[in-house]
Amino acid sequence: MFINIHIYSKNYNSIKHFIKLFSNNVLLEKFKVTMSDSTYQNPTKKKIFTALKSPHVNKTAQEHFEYSLYVKKIKLHSYKGFLLLVFIKNLKNNLFSDLKFKVEVVNQPLKFCQNLKNKVNPDNFILIQNYQGLKSYMKIVNNYGRLILRSKYLFG
Repeated sequence: MFINIHIYSKNYNSIKHFIKLFSNNVLLEKFKVTMSDSTYQNPTKKKIFTALKSPHVNKTAQEHFEYSLYVKKIKLHSYKGFLLLVFIKNLKNNLFSDLKFKVEVVNQPLKFCQNLKNKVNPDNFILIQNYQGLKSYMKIVNNYGRLILRSKYLFG
């Protein structure tokens, strides 16, 4: 199972500690995880907002507040995907409460179905004007229709 983890936090040190803990070799062997060599870091997002000091019309009496949001992305492949997701949830709840996660599970059957649809597409075949050619072409069209319907109802 392929898993992409997007990590968001206002504290950059907590992201570094999470990645350091998560890249521990003993931990990776226990969950049978292979981690991609590089972790992708999005640009830092800065948010500035202003609040008035006085409740009246004194517009010059303002205070400016700013915070930065740091984002990192980790790509993983694991044979024990469900166990890994439970472990990540427990880590977040118990140790790293200031981190926010967005976990994407990438299913391989969907990619396989896309590849198969591209290979079985009837537009890639030539119709031969005899009975056997028409029969094989109709089988290809039938299988292509099944793949389209299956992908729409199962994955859509």
